[in-house]
Amino acid sequence: MLRCSHVLCKVDDVGAVVRDYEALGFTVVYGSAPERAHNALLWFEEGPFIEFFQLPSAFRLLRWPMAAVNGRAAGERLTRWARRGEGWRDLALETDDTALAGVHTTLRDGGVRVSRVMNGRRKHPDGALVRYQFLATRPAELPFAVSSYDPPQRPATVRHLNGARRIGRVRYGVSDRDRAAFDRLAVHLDPGGPLVVEPAPATGVLAVGIDGLTGPLDPGRTHGAVLTAVAREGEAG
Repeated sequence: MLRCSHVLCKVDDVGAVVRDYEALGFTVVYGSAPERAHNALLWFEEGPFIEFFQLPSAFRLLRWPMAAVNGRAAGERLTRWARRGEGWRDLALETDDTALAGVHTTLRDGGVRVSRVMNGRRKHPDGALVRYQFLATRPAELPFAVSSYDPPQRPATVRHLNGARRIGRVRYGVSDRDRAAFDRLAVHLDPGGPLVVEPAPATGVLAVGIDGLTGPLDPGRTHGAVLTAVAREGEAG
């Protein structure tokens, strides 16, 4: 069973994102040493988190080499990630395992078009090596699958000055064109998670609702991410 792992937001400058989100009252950490980091993470004590990443548009030229090594789904995914512009770019689905061989077989046997399993690694800001695996799906607009981090990376305590506690809702649009492919993937999803699926002209993340926000966020500082407050029980919204 797969569940929401994290929502990916493409940005132009990770350093600017960290400064802006800290000004919005969030605690954000770099994925590696700040002077060379290409991603930053907005954690919560439970549930999905948000990853901000930057990737030069020139990386789209690696589509065919990536496809030759890891499969067409991987090449198409890289092209999607490298597309110009800021904003929501993808949704990752995770398993508790640190390896994806079983997930790969299950998805493939269920009719989901997938890449080969790929190995990822990065150095935590403290220098510790973090390993993980991931695989891409086709079409590239669908969520992709990731393993658990090895070692685990979620902080034991996370405090956001703006009151944010967790991601309570991930609104995900699915186009008519992608509905059949999405449904083949959806049978493997945790039905009790925050993912809310709705019809849309294009497939992808529409908005992320956050529990606990004490006020509105300045959209000029969110770098294309659509973030909303999730109403507390008994409130309208």
